[in-house]
Amino acid sequence: MDFFNKNRTCALMDIPSIPEYLSATNVYGVTLVTLGTLAVVLVLVMFIDTLRYIIKNSSSRVKTYSAFVIGVYPVVALVTYFAILVPRAHLLSEAITQGAFMAGMYQLFCLFVAYCGGEAELIRKVKPGSLNLRVMPCCCWPCCFFLPPIEVTKNTIQRLRLLVLQLPVVQGLVYLVLLVMWAERESLYQVNYMYLQPVIIISILFGVWGMAMTINLLKGFLGDEYLMPPKFIVLQLVLVLAKMQGAATRGLVWIDILPCRPPITPTVYANLIHNTLMLAEMVLLQFAARKLYKRILPDFTNEGIGTISTIGGIMATMTDNNNSNCENLNVKLGVNKMGHINVALDMRE
Repeated sequence: MDFFNKNRTCALMDIPSIPEYLSATNVYGVTLVTLGTLAVVLVLVMFIDTLRYIIKNSSSRVKTYSAFVIGVYPVVALVTYFAILVPRAHLLSEAITQGAFMAGMYQLFCLFVAYCGGEAELIRKVKPGSLNLRVMPCCCWPCCFFLPPIEVTKNTIQRLRLLVLQLPVVQGLVYLVLLVMWAERESLYQVNYMYLQPVIIISILFGVWGMAMTINLLKGFLGDEYLMPPKFIVLQLVLVLAKMQGAATRGLVWIDILPCRPPITPTVYANLIHNTLMLAEMVLLQFAARKLYKRILPDFTNEGIGTISTIGGIMATMTDNNNSNCENLNVKLGVNKMGHINVALDMRE
């Protein structure tokens, strides 16, 4: 009976305030905070190093998108660190983590389109190709064998963009509702959290499906130098780890494995485990992102500019052939809307 009352008391206890939390912290808590501080510093150092490289070496077309994507990891690391220091900030940390990932996913989509030189250039390069709908996670063989490939047009690219863009919009609205519930009454948030999970999961599946179709469409002509699948996976792991570990630690609370040492409740222990793992993983993911983005990429949009170098060869050839009409040769240079330089030679008799 005492055991039952103890568990019931722990379940009903609120998450402690900062003074209560710090008063119950021992040498293990101090060690954990110290290691967490070191982890945040490492993430920030790697982020700044990668950002400097991108600003210095990347094309102006992709700088902003690349910087935003690699900025997801320090944002998640910082809010996770604050959730370790302030137990009641866990839900806010979870919401910011989710929002940072969703916004980063859309920026990654924009980065892949920018690698192609924009939507118009993407459509021109893909044609006469088609978009395959039968990719993971929403539509794979044999479930969707009846879906035909569709022609790549401007509307097709816009639909792909909307599939990814709904991620930050839907997720932001859902977590706004959850935060309002939590502010009104914590029990109201806990009761309704599970009911909103299907909306979150469906939104994530459609967003990941849109990104998977985009990568499948572009990998045929962009090549392996752009490392699109690894960049997508490293970013996606932020969400996968946050969701899986969050569910696992909540499961530990439900089955009464974690201890209850008031004011530190099983929920606080679970959040502490989750946030500690997330900090360590952000260090690893930021390191992987640093390796992926600190690379010289071929400038896809500059093909054709090398035509200028052939003018000297043309002139030399004409001189060697003692062409007396060289004075009647007109060379015209022009720049089209895509930034390509066109060369026209006009020979008058």
